[in-house]
This record gives sequence, structure tokens and C-alpha cells, in this order.
Amino acid sequence: MKYGFLIALSLIVTAAPAAVRTWTEAATGKKIEATFVSATGQTVTVTVAGGRSFTLERARLSPEDQAFVQQQLTTAAAPPAATANRKAKDRFEDVKKLTAEDIPVSGLAHPALAAVDAAVVQFMVEKGVPAVTFALSKKGEVVHDRAFGWADAGLKTPLQPGVKMRLASLTKPVVKAAIQTLVAAGKLKPEDRVFELLELAQYKEAQGCDPRWSKVTLQQLLDHQGGWDREAAGDLTTRSTAIMALFRLKTAEIEPMHVVRYGLTLPLDFDPGAKESYCNYGYILLARVVEKISGQPFIGYVQSSVGQAAKASSFSLSRTDARDRQPDEIWYCYHPEYPQEEVPLTFRTEARDGAGVLACTAADYCRFLETYWISGQVRAPGQRASYAFNGSHPGVTAVCAQRADGLNYTALANRREGAPADWNGDLRKLIDTALETVAVQVK
Repeated sequence: MKYGFLIALSLIVTAAPAAVRTWTEAATGKKIEATFVSATGQTVTVTVAGGRSFTLERARLSPEDQAFVQQQLTTAAAPPAATANRKAKDRFEDVKKLTAEDIPVSGLAHPALAAVDAAVVQFMVEKGVPAVTFALSKKGEVVHDRAFGWADAGLKTPLQPGVKMRLASLTKPVVKAAIQTLVAAGKLKPEDRVFELLELAQYKEAQGCDPRWSKVTLQQLLDHQGGWDREAAGDLTTRSTAIMALFRLKTAEIEPMHVVRYGLTLPLDFDPGAKESYCNYGYILLARVVEKISGQPFIGYVQSSVGQAAKASSFSLSRTDARDRQPDEIWYCYHPEYPQEEVPLTFRTEARDGAGVLACTAADYCRFLETYWISGQVRAPGQRASYAFNGSHPGVTAVCAQRADGLNYTALANRREGAPADWNGDLRKLIDTALETVAVQVK
């Protein structure tokens, strides 16, 4: 292939990456298979198989290519306004100003933990959060299981314990535990390579993919060392527009495997194992490994293995649209708690299952923490250590902890301010500060 219409690389404004497509020079009909990377008013940068980048003059491209580039630039220009809009919806401005006296509280209460309840209520008042579930356990028993706020967006019906809430990234320790059950059963090894396990070579998107893909191991995925850098390159699991274009899908048709296959079209950001970078994509891959090796759907295996071992029966998959959720799952302060069909998010929740889509009760997550370490390893009775983990998703602020004093807690809120989320640290600090003075009274 002759790249006669390529010009020197230049400094440009980056837009969201898209899928591999055919680019055509209008005058000669010459073609190139490449992935869109970024564009300016005059140029577009693309990446060919193997990771080599070229810059093309937009004026020399076919009308179809020029229209595609303009669409990408329009999308790239939208995030500031779109982000502001999503943040406003996350903040749920129409929730009335709350006072501590307004907020109903119900459920099993340990007499020593009134200060913790007050801390949760303080968080709700300060942030305008209309619903929180909180549970605390010790020595294998849930001793405090509380529901704060309301079960409906109209703030009419008091919330009751036992409601399920989306876990956001608190899903990841459960995925780790599911993988570890398969390792313990001799069905997986940490050094197994995911490209081979999932037989990814069968997909056309793998043709000419980054050769480093073949080196990615399960342990590297567990440790966020697989080769994807969310900070530098963005979160590829949220690129619904590119995924829909690649597979010619509607938003509601995107499945986790579409996200996996889309990732095959992109170069890795670093050599697997070279560094650690928090990665949602790796956990979608791990959920596929669970399905492949167990022969069950991801949620089915979680329920029959991790859930059964922890006596936590409420694990389920959340849904983007409120109308599709199970009746015992709560509402969230963000779209789509609304009557329209189209989902105004940058991603499809269901397609990111292993990264953050599990839902369960706060009490059941405490039972999980009693049974497994946040690392996914089985926890022996009486073992103590200090670990904590956070989760954030549109409409969700989630924190959990395994404390050195033997207490475990889970707090799930149905609102966040936006991304990046700062509320996790605020909520954790309030809970831990309250526990400092009363933890010794929890027997």
C-alpha cells in the first residue's frame, strides 16, 4: 500500500478513538485500513495495524471520510456541555433540600452505632442524597442493617432494609473471588493468558491486533497491569458510539463481548505487567473468563459460587433503564429514571458487567466481606486486616471496608456528584470517624 497522501505528524486536539475503518483518497481511490485517533480542522490522525500512526489531510479524503471526521469532532466537542448536563442530572437538582429530621431511618440497629447512623444522615444532608443503605458485620454476623431515606423519587415512601443497590466498582472484588474459586478448583492458573483462554483469535477484530495482547495474563488483569491506561487513553469501555459503529448496533444491543472485541482493534498503552493502571476493561475480560471456564453466565456463576459460599443470595445484574430492573432494586439519582427510551449515558451499563454492574443488599455485601478478602482470596475465620474499596457510577457512591478491629461495613448511596467522584472519601471519613469512638462496644 502506498501512503502518498500521508503527511507529517502534527500536534492536534485528540478526540475519542473509533473503530477500524477504510479510508479513501478522493482523487486516486487509494485506500487504507486504519483506526481513527484524532483530528483538527485540516488533518486527521489514524493508526494502522501494529500501532504505527499517520496523519492525513482532510481535504484529500473522500466525502464520506470527511463527514465521518466531522462527526467525530462534533462528538469530541460535546463532552464539556454533555458532562455538565450529566453532572447536573447526577446532582438531581429537583431533590428538595434535606434536613436530618426529614430523613426516615429503619432496620436492625446495634445500640452502640447511633453515631454511625448520624454520620450517614449528615452525609445525606450535606450532599442531598435521598437514599442510603448501610450494614456492619462482625464475627460472621450482620449486627447493623439500616435503610435511610426514600424508596421513590417522589420522596414519599420510606426506604426499608433489604433493597438492592448497584455496587459500581465494588463489583470487582466479587469478580476476583469468582476467579479465585476457579483457580482453587484447578481450572485456571494466574499465569494463564487471556487471549488463548477466550480464543480471541477467532474474531476478525483480532487480525493484526497488537502482538502484546497474547502476553496478557489473568494475574495482570486482576492487578490492573494488563496494558490499558485509562488516565492516558481514556476508558475504552465507555465508547458506545465507536462500538455501535463497529458492529452496527443500537445502544441497547451492546453486549460485554462487543466491548471486548472493540478493545482488540486498539493498541495497548503499555507492555503487560510494566505498570499498574486502574482498568475497567480488564474486569470485563475477567467476567468473560468466568463464563468460558465455568460454562455458566457470569451472574449465574457468581450466585452459585461466591454468593452461596458467603450466604449472600441477593447478587444480581443491574440494568441501565429503571423499567428493566428487578423490583427489589432501588432507584438512582440520574438518568434514566425517566419515561424515555433512549439512554443518555456515554456507555451501556449492561455491557460493563465485570467492571461495576452487580447489585446486592448492603448486608449481603458485608457477608461477602466476612467470607472473602477484597483481594478475592478466601478469608479464614478470625483473620483480621485493614482493607478498603470504593465504587462510583452515575447514580452510585459506594464504599466498603474490612477493618483491623474485625468490623466490616458497606455503604451504598443512590447519588454521586459526577466524575471524578469525591464523595467516596467524604462518606468513608464520616463513617470511620464515628466508629473510632464506638467500635469497641460492638461485640
